[in-house]
Amino acid sequence: MFGADRDDDMGQSRRYVAFVILCLMFPLFQSPLAEAVPNQNSPDLTIYQQNGMVFDEMLYLNGSSSFPLSDLEWHLVLHHSNGSIMPLDSGKLTSVTAVSESQWDWELELNVSSYDCTCELVLTDSIHEQPIRDRRVVYLGSQNHHPFILPFRSANFGIGEQHPLFLLSDRDLELSIPLITPTQSGTESFVELGVCPALNGLCLTEMVDYSNFNLSSNTQDLELIFERDNLDLIDGYWLFNITVVDALLRPSNTEHFLLLVDQNTPQVSLACDLDFTAVTEDSTESLSAMNAVEEFSSISFSATVDDGYLGGENILTWTLLLPDGSRRALTSDEKVSNTLISLNPEVPGTWVVELLVRDTAGWLVHSSVEFEVENLAPVIQIELDSFLLTEGSTVTLNDGEVWEINSSKSFDTTNDNSDLLHTWYVNGNTLVSGKSTIQSSDFSETGTYDVRLVVQDNDGASSEVSFQVHILDDITSNALSTQTLLFTGSVIFLAILLLGVFINSSRKHANQTNVPKWVSKESSKDSDDS
Repeated sequence: MFGADRDDDMGQSRRYVAFVILCLMFPLFQSPLAEAVPNQNSPDLTIYQQNGMVFDEMLYLNGSSSFPLSDLEWHLVLHHSNGSIMPLDSGKLTSVTAVSESQWDWELELNVSSYDCTCELVLTDSIHEQPIRDRRVVYLGSQNHHPFILPFRSANFGIGEQHPLFLLSDRDLELSIPLITPTQSGTESFVELGVCPALNGLCLTEMVDYSNFNLSSNTQDLELIFERDNLDLIDGYWLFNITVVDALLRPSNTEHFLLLVDQNTPQVSLACDLDFTAVTEDSTESLSAMNAVEEFSSISFSATVDDGYLGGENILTWTLLLPDGSRRALTSDEKVSNTLISLNPEVPGTWVVELLVRDTAGWLVHSSVEFEVENLAPVIQIELDSFLLTEGSTVTLNDGEVWEINSSKSFDTTNDNSDLLHTWYVNGNTLVSGKSTIQSSDFSETGTYDVRLVVQDNDGASSEVSFQVHILDDITSNALSTQTLLFTGSVIFLAILLLGVFINSSRKHANQTNVPKWVSKESSKDSDDS
């Protein structure tokens, strides 16, 4: 018996612990609504009674469900005014009746004569994705009753991870706080607010009292009004706590909510890697002519967005306005990051980089930068049998020979390369257009020709090269060849003749001999005597 009782107590304790964990997790399952409102009932489970009912002896609740209730449990929880909770009791429903194939009615009767509290009855279903199905705030007995702020949420603006999140931007903000009050509380209530700057739902400094708000009430809800003109909070995220005190000075539980104050447009600046900075507040700047880029040259733009506070999320949308007036989004290769783009403009003309920034509060800022892309002229390359012809070149050819002057290796940028137009002019007149070669068959007579080639791309840029072609007939060629041979032979003969004379002179000089002179003895003797 004692072992069984101990097991029951342990099982009950485990259920209490599990329920406390579910209560702590409940805010994570909340989703935003259009304004601060109490959580709506689950669509597949209904409780017919409203919040704030008073029960002295027996608690009675009933409702309907569109799913079987065999795994449904109820938990009775005590809510202290300091925000803490304590499980009181739990169990199964008193009765469940099948009404149709997918409809069940249920009832719960519970003796609560031993309780005096502001309590909450919670229905849980552990096997479904939504563990907490529904809940009701009830007043049991006649004592320890205090106001109760129902959990609320927001969907006019983003989702807070831990707390409902509201926005104060270009208009006053009105928050409806769902409040349950005991019958003897009266109609007068006092609201206490605390505030601190927050990031990710956590206070950055100590929370302080806040009183710069207006208050009104209706049948159930409290209306908090934050006026833009009287607000003494700078742009940023602020965490508030709220507590309601009734006329008998009984405090409610404390709830929290986040407020994003954003009354100013973000500061946006665009920077170009050509040492140029432009921007801001719906403006358009132009790069000067000296900073114009050539087609297919790389140019980058970076954006800096300052919202004035931490934690904001800005959406940047880049658009390109092309010289033909069309618009396009960036390709994946052009968008380096959310704030950096790199372009290789292939079309000459005026380009515009447009940036639309939408900040967390929905403020829009449009900025744009205008720059010029210069068209590159084609580069001409002319060859004759691998011999390169340049400006002012002269080439001599013989009549009757087969030859071809080719400019097919001329080139331009990638987008223009396939559309180059070659036009050949001879002696000022058009010889041929659209072909990259001229041939010997294009010249029917001998003589000297002034040839000019103009290569133009599809954007109108062109380059040209002029040169001369001499075409000689066969007789002239032969005569020239004979004269050349005679001249060459004469030169060679003269050189040989001069060489022979030089060699002969050298030999004669080498053969000359000095003969010794003989003197007679008498002459020698006479010389000695003297």
